[in-house]
Amino acid sequence: MNQLLPLTQLAPAAAPTDAAALADHSATSAFLNALLREWDGWSVTRPDETARLQTALPDGFAGPGGEILKLPLAGGDALLIHAPARTPFRTAVRLPFCLMSADGSLRKVPLATALALLVTDPVASAGDAALQMKLLQRVMDSRLAAEAAFRARQPLGLASGWTFQQGEQALTGGHATHPNPRSRDGLDLEEARRFAPDLGGRFPLFWCLAHRSILVLASGMPVPAEQMLRALADSDPSLPQELRQPEDGFVPLPWHPFQAPKLLARADVIALVREGLLRPLGELGQPFAATGSFRGVHAWHAPSMLKFSLSLRLTNSRRTLARKEVERGLQLAELLDGPIGESLATGFPKASILREPAYVALKDADGGALEESFVVLRDNPFRDETASGPVMMAGLCEQRPDGASPLGELILARAARDGGAVEELAESWLQGFLDVAIHPLLEIRARYGLLFGAHQQNMTLALDPHGWPAHLWLRDCQGTGHLTTHHEMLARHLPDIGRHAENVVPPELGDGLVCYYVIVNNLMSVIATLVLDGLIPEERANRCLLTFLQREKAQSRGDTSLHDFLLNRPTWVSKGNYRTSLSNVNEASGDGSGQLAAFLEMPNPLLALTRADGK
Repeated sequence: MNQLLPLTQLAPAAAPTDAAALADHSATSAFLNALLREWDGWSVTRPDETARLQTALPDGFAGPGGEILKLPLAGGDALLIHAPARTPFRTAVRLPFCLMSADGSLRKVPLATALALLVTDPVASAGDAALQMKLLQRVMDSRLAAEAAFRARQPLGLASGWTFQQGEQALTGGHATHPNPRSRDGLDLEEARRFAPDLGGRFPLFWCLAHRSILVLASGMPVPAEQMLRALADSDPSLPQELRQPEDGFVPLPWHPFQAPKLLARADVIALVREGLLRPLGELGQPFAATGSFRGVHAWHAPSMLKFSLSLRLTNSRRTLARKEVERGLQLAELLDGPIGESLATGFPKASILREPAYVALKDADGGALEESFVVLRDNPFRDETASGPVMMAGLCEQRPDGASPLGELILARAARDGGAVEELAESWLQGFLDVAIHPLLEIRARYGLLFGAHQQNMTLALDPHGWPAHLWLRDCQGTGHLTTHHEMLARHLPDIGRHAENVVPPELGDGLVCYYVIVNNLMSVIATLVLDGLIPEERANRCLLTFLQREKAQSRGDTSLHDFLLNRPTWVSKGNYRTSLSNVNEASGDGSGQLAAFLEMPNPLLALTRADGK
């Protein structure tokens, strides 16, 4: 095997610098990492073949070291690409693609050609031709969106100094293992410039006054939803008096300015306006910033963040909130407002959960909630725009084709400042992340059966002045649930828990989802980032994880079956974003009985270590 070069040691000529080239590399990396995880038809060229190819390949194809990946096509041709470094959970790639014809001839091919060949290949992307074309369209749209994001990117400095809003908008290319991480069906470029976090989206809300009789208002806290909405309007002195002190019977109602025209075009909403029960006032007040989830917004002055239903598809999901999703937030808020919440605060002082304690929606014809109009209120403890953090994990771990990741920069900066060994510092950071972020998630599941889909965009991390993990912030109650094995205990505290929420799951399903979202998507992405940045050997990082899990199991005060799952199961569970995207399902429609997304098994990277230890 060729020597693998960490990304921080690539020759400067190998790193793209302009926005188009950066977007090409980012899109290629995300696409291939999704495809290679799910398709076993590719291979690494043999050393003798690699030597022959490096002599025969066009100039500029492969830099020193690394490997050449071979992706066969159905007609006998194959695509080749250089991989400077590789881990089981992420591969670093460098353009261009090279096409090796069946007769052995070689030529460089444009990115668009290579992607089209792979998406329409009957083996690599087996499926309906119309679905292949839809995926190809989204892949290309995502690539264009990434270029716009790279053009808009501003230097932020070290992540330890990012504000909350900077951390939310730092992610440029999107999901690291996804064929179309920046696809946005139903959103044009001008709308993206206004509303997308990666383009610095910042905008005023669209405000209405709504009569209480046309609203569904719900709260899981002693404070009613109407009172929270009044407090939100009152927090902005630039809003008109009629919003800050509405007349009796009317409630200030904020909408996302993308969604407002769609709601106001509906016949049932037009009727409410004509009857005087809904009074649209327009875009008013201080701006809110788009957060990493796109449909969530934050403002420094506001007592609540907001999450909206949006009538568009981002990556694999329609972003219209469903009742089951908003009910999860209410139930979790109510649970946290009692003895279990007190126990969590005492037992896990370095972990906090951003509650979603209330929602509002227009009533539909049957008196229920019109899902397209859902507005969720979320805790907003981040009110000081001069304070740093917390930062979204996806932005912190983004592998940059033009240098180290923001996480890598933190470690390299501390090594330069304090003189420590880079490898020791990388292990120290990883150990801090395990203790601060992963320990609470495992132990809360063990003791209470509570599950958090804490993938890298749902987890934010407060950093100390050195850039080391200090406090965990979890968000997005849409991805929460609990185990059937703990339901009776939780129901003693909240009798209706799980009702209408569709998030009570058996351990096999629940632990598999935690394995993907928390471990594969989040933790192993941290490890892959450290390894690909050349900061720590993969075996050392995995051994740190193994020791941590063994200690967690020994010290746990609850059910340790998830620890056993991670330590002993031959395979771990991963979501297959490539197959999910190709199938064109709306993965948000999955529930506690099953998921619409495609899932697959990956080899457990810890078993090789336990075998070597003779256990």
